[in-house]
Amino acid sequence: MRTRGAQKARGKGPPRSGDATGRMGARGPVGLFGRTSTAGLSTIVLIALIGFNLRSVILGVPPVLPAVRDDLHLSFTTAGALTALPVLCLGAASIPGAVLVSRFGASFVVGTGTLGLGLAALLRLAPPVPAALYVFSGLMALFAAIAQPAMVSAIRGWFPGTIQRVSTVFALALGLGGLGGAALSVHLQVLGGWRETFAFWGLLALAAGLLWMAVAPRRPGHEQPEAAGSVLQVLRDPTAWHVAAVFGIQSLVYYGSASWIPFELRPYGPGYLSAVLLLFNLVGIPLALILVAMRWPWATARPYYVLAGILMTVGSGAFALGLGGAWFWVLLLGAGTGMTFTGATALPALLAASHGQVAGYAAIVLTVGYAISFTGPLLGGVLLDYTHHTTSPFWPMVAVSVCLVGLGLTLPRPPEVAHSKVSVSRDEAPSGS
Repeated sequence: MRTRGAQKARGKGPPRSGDATGRMGARGPVGLFGRTSTAGLSTIVLIALIGFNLRSVILGVPPVLPAVRDDLHLSFTTAGALTALPVLCLGAASIPGAVLVSRFGASFVVGTGTLGLGLAALLRLAPPVPAALYVFSGLMALFAAIAQPAMVSAIRGWFPGTIQRVSTVFALALGLGGLGGAALSVHLQVLGGWRETFAFWGLLALAAGLLWMAVAPRRPGHEQPEAAGSVLQVLRDPTAWHVAAVFGIQSLVYYGSASWIPFELRPYGPGYLSAVLLLFNLVGIPLALILVAMRWPWATARPYYVLAGILMTVGSGAFALGLGGAWFWVLLLGAGTGMTFTGATALPALLAASHGQVAGYAAIVLTVGYAISFTGPLLGGVLLDYTHHTTSPFWPMVAVSVCLVGLGLTLPRPPEVAHSKVSVSRDEAPSGS
């Protein structure tokens, strides 16, 4: 059990429910996000807008991937690489992104990363094709990777008393971006072809980046530069590797499913495929809304991740066996991956020893996690080329989903135990599970 002196030496923990400094009752009642001003609510809306665009551009590709493959005469392996490459790049630039946060501040890095994302997304259509398609697909993911750990750092800096809830809003926005990219791209393709879908999502991200740069807060007064060597300190923390494995497994299953469900369901037509992909991404939205309102510290609870792993195992197993009723199995897959993603997104800000280490912690989790998830679309393409069975890409997803159950059972406990004398926010208090 830590004393107040130990807590002070370690760095300030999350404040009590109330205003950003932890004072209770100083300026009126506490709402869902604590005592948040109008400007604070506007900032939350901006956070959600950026989160939407960080995923819609990337996940707008899998629904039109069959059309891209046919038009450009790609093999299944090279088509799978088109979705696997951005996933790998999402992790590759996360650590440099954390370094940029310490140099320029979280707000500036989020804005420039989103602007770069939109510009690179548009340049995917530049000649020569398909070379530019692969180069700028990777580059746009690098920009998204720079922005994401910066956003995690900004959330802890701007909303230290409601980290779990604002992190859930960010994760919800990422899920909505995946939903929009997956569900709308099929219909946009019918109207103008796959190239027009790329242009639409690229322009939307560019507009979001410009808006952020114009009106988002700059470095907040309580945001401190990241301590030198914090990334190296996090590398020696086994908790970071555990969380990275959790994040990586859900990403592998999510991106692998998004890439290969369209191939397994192609005989059913675009209408059925669009509905299934809609359900796949939609199911996480009401779950996230419920999680936003919950005061139970689910993000650090072991049973939460065990349940998510079971749902993912059953859902991916159904696709691996080629069972009918895809609409039902994607509900299980979407719920499991959505639960895990929302929790893993909040964990860096909740488990980092200090605010200065948040960006580095998030960067390690994203780098290792996306490196793991990279194998989902790529290995699926190799298996499909070798077996010619559209169910084969789901075989490795079943195996890693089982592993997630084990990781959930052994999830490290948060640094602040429930019976500590140190005051913490009730909705941020760590789980005793």
